[in-house]
Amino acid sequence: MERQTENVEHLGSINQLQRYLRELQCRAKNYAVILYAGDNGVSWEGTSRYAPMHSGSIVSAHLERLAPTAFFLDRIGRPEFIADVGLYEHIDHPALIDCKVTSGSRNFLYGDALTPDQVEEALASAPKLWEHIDGSRFDIIGIGEIGIGDTLCAAAIASVLTGNNPGYVTGCGSSDDKVIGQKIDIIDKAIAQRCPEINIIDLLSRFGGLEIAGLTGFILKAVDQGVPVMLDGYVTAVAALLASLRDKRVGRYVIAPSLALEKGHQIVLDELGVKPVFSFDFNYGEGLVAAIGLLMAELSCALYNN
Repeated sequence: MERQTENVEHLGSINQLQRYLRELQCRAKNYAVILYAGDNGVSWEGTSRYAPMHSGSIVSAHLERLAPTAFFLDRIGRPEFIADVGLYEHIDHPALIDCKVTSGSRNFLYGDALTPDQVEEALASAPKLWEHIDGSRFDIIGIGEIGIGDTLCAAAIASVLTGNNPGYVTGCGSSDDKVIGQKIDIIDKAIAQRCPEINIIDLLSRFGGLEIAGLTGFILKAVDQGVPVMLDGYVTAVAALLASLRDKRVGRYVIAPSLALEKGHQIVLDELGVKPVFSFDFNYGEGLVAAIGLLMAELSCALYNN
C-alpha cells in the first residue's frame, strides 16, 4: 500500500518547515548538534541563577549524557559535539573538543570583554572544528551554546545591531524578571562607556562572549559550505545576525525552530528576515530547541517522501 500524501499541505508548521528545507535542497536525514562553551566575566554581576564562571558544570552534565539535550539526542541516535572555546575551568574529557582561546572573557561592565585578536581566534576556530567533525557529511547542523551570562552579552550586541534601547531586547535569561532592570543598567553603562561600532570584531570585543564568537564563525563556515543551520534560541540568533554582517546569505541558510521567551529574539529574527516555525514555549538553551527542530525537520522530509 502506498503512503497517503495528498493531505500533507494541511500539516501547518510542518508544511512551512518543509518549504524551507526544499528551498535549501535539504533532506534532513543526517544531522548533529554543535555546542560552543565559554565563560563570561559579566556573570560576576549575579544576573544568572548559575554560579559565576561555572559553565563547566553544565558542560560536564552534557558529557556525562545527563543534560536534557544530550539525553534527547542519545534517544534519537544523533551526535552532540561540544567545543570548549573559553571555559574558565579545565575539563579533561575525550569528547570535549579543544578550541580554547582563553579561560573566559572579562567583565564588560568595566572594560572590553575580549581583545580583537581573541575574537579573531574564536572565529577562526570554526573551520578547524568543521574539519574535526567532517561537517560536510551532514545535511543540516543544529547549533547551541553553554555560557553563563551570555544572554546578557547577546542583548548588548542586539541593542547595538538593531538600534533598539536595551529595554526592548533584554530578558531574564536563566533567572527571573527581577534581574531585568539590573541587566538593562549594565548594558546602558557599557554602551555609553564604549561607543561600539557595528562590525563583528568590535562588537564581540566590547561585549563577548567567546561562545558567541565561535558560533558566528561556525555559521559563516556552514553557509560557505552550503549546509543549513538550525538555530536554538536568542543567543544563536544574535550570532547569526552578527554573521550576516559578513555574509548576506545567512538569513537564507538559518532556520529558527521556535521563539524563545527572551524579549529581543523576535526583533533579531526580524532583522534576519527569519520567521520561527513552531511555538515550543521554551526558554532553555543548550541546543535543546535546535535538536527538537532537527527531529521535526527529519519528520517533515519523511512525510513528504523526500
